Amino acid sequence: MKIIVSCRVCQGQIRLKNSVNDRAELSQELGDQFDLECKECSNVKRYHVNDVRAIESKAVALMAFGAFFFGTAITGYLLRDYLFMPSNPYNVLAVGGLLLVPSAVYMILIKQEGDNVSRFNRYKT
Repeated sequence: MKIIVSCRVCQGQIRLKNSVNDRAELSQELGDQFDLECKECSNVKRYHVNDVRAIESKAVALMAFGAFFFGTAITGYLLRDYLFMPSNPYNVLAVGGLLLVPSAVYMILIKQEGDNVSRFNRYKT
């Protein structure tokens, strides 16, 4: 999850490097009011903790997709002898099971990221 503030002058995004779960933790680290400098327009303004919002990180989506892709590939490689038996009546179930675990990991990672963003944006100080 990325924690950002919109610049009051140029409306650019200022990213905070703090690793926090909610605004209460951010308030403990930075205080209720803090100064930030916009990298685009170089203006320094004072922001309140409630001006901060969280957005979903693309890195988590990429990691989740990587887990799905490589998990499917590794599982397929390990089960290749069983999956490609021509007389096996359970090939459809095996392919479904092959995709089940990596799909579950992908969905859990994406849902967890969305829940973290929602929790951060819901709580105001």
